[in-house]
Amino acid sequence: MPVETYNRYSRWLHWLIAGLIIFMIILGWRLEDEDAGRFARFQLHKSIGITILFLSFIRLGLRFAYKAPPEVDGPKWQMAAAKAVHWGFYVAMIGLPLTGWAMVSASPMAIKTVLYGIMPWPHLPVPASEQAHDAWEAAHGILAKLITYVLIPLHIGAALKHHVIDKDNTITRMVPGLTPKPLLNWRWIIPAATVGIAIISGALIFGGAKPETPPTSEAVTADVAPVEGIASSSEASEMVSAVAASEVSSLSVTAPAVTKWTVDKAKTRLDFVTSFQGGNIRGRFSDYSADIRFDPVALDTSSIKVVINLNSVSTDDAERDNTLKSDSFFNVASHPKATFEAKSFTKISETRFVAKGKLTLHGQTKSFDLPFNLKITESGVKKVANVTAQADLDRLGFGVGSGDWASTDQIPADVKLDFTLSASAVK
Repeated sequence: MPVETYNRYSRWLHWLIAGLIIFMIILGWRLEDEDAGRFARFQLHKSIGITILFLSFIRLGLRFAYKAPPEVDGPKWQMAAAKAVHWGFYVAMIGLPLTGWAMVSASPMAIKTVLYGIMPWPHLPVPASEQAHDAWEAAHGILAKLITYVLIPLHIGAALKHHVIDKDNTITRMVPGLTPKPLLNWRWIIPAATVGIAIISGALIFGGAKPETPPTSEAVTADVAPVEGIASSSEASEMVSAVAASEVSSLSVTAPAVTKWTVDKAKTRLDFVTSFQGGNIRGRFSDYSADIRFDPVALDTSSIKVVINLNSVSTDDAERDNTLKSDSFFNVASHPKATFEAKSFTKISETRFVAKGKLTLHGQTKSFDLPFNLKITESGVKKVANVTAQADLDRLGFGVGSGDWASTDQIPADVKLDFTLSASAVK
């Protein structure tokens, strides 16, 4: 006896793959949005693509293992078109993940893939070059347009035509019990929910808010004179030169004892801002030590030493964090810490200073000037210092980013440092 519907495994796989494909289309439209979730969206896009690849092979196997319902009677050209669309779906469902996989594998950037942040996934053995990457990207784009703008509209349109106009059993083979009348049959929940959930989740997952300055930083900077732009180390040097003579003359020979400060880590953030493929990335370091002895009226005896554990880097993406810790960037196995030490300071204004020191990073030590704003408040016997510091750091000058990552096409050379510090005077 001929079967009237597809087997239950094929039916569930049909709607699961359909939902994932629609989700991927919506997610794909958001891949170029320049926000904090862009890197995570790319990783999820790759993970689901590989999932669709395996599910498609299973679906194809079930197609041969189980008898399919007989074809619906109709003009020969419609039957030929239906077969072409169905096999076109198989080509796209298998070809899209494969070309995407090949595109990632051919990229000179050699970005690792970890499926769902858990399972490392190997690259295909394809040549790695810009030309090869672009060729695979073009093929991937053609298949994406084919399934989005040709196959899906034809498939949905034909199914509705059979159900509403022809009133045959085409759709019921995938949704058993769904009859042409009444049209608002409760079994429409399956396709409607599949499409609705896929569209909403694809549009909202890893939402696109751009990285913002943390609230603690805003609270601090509200009372501190703002830094006019992000000052680079060279700009800080120019400011130092401009005021050096007057600063030296203002130093008192009998300067008072310098104040020692204890950092409040709950209100302190050591952040950096960069971008990857045009999308902003804000990271931070959570583990550090600070020895701060500073007084605005005793600059000649003031000093700062901050030691950062680079292994504590976090950008809210585990795979990206592991890449930063690898030998391609910080190489924490050989250079686990970064150190900034300054014993020379220049006063620019009542609230603005420049720390002239040495920065050790990635095994290299170089001069580095750090401009900062300072606001000291006193309440009774308690004295609190609020500091904001911003500067540009040339990562390539310290050898951070080797091999393909030394290119500035994807990641700029300048990384913006954005520090917010709160400290109490030690009695």
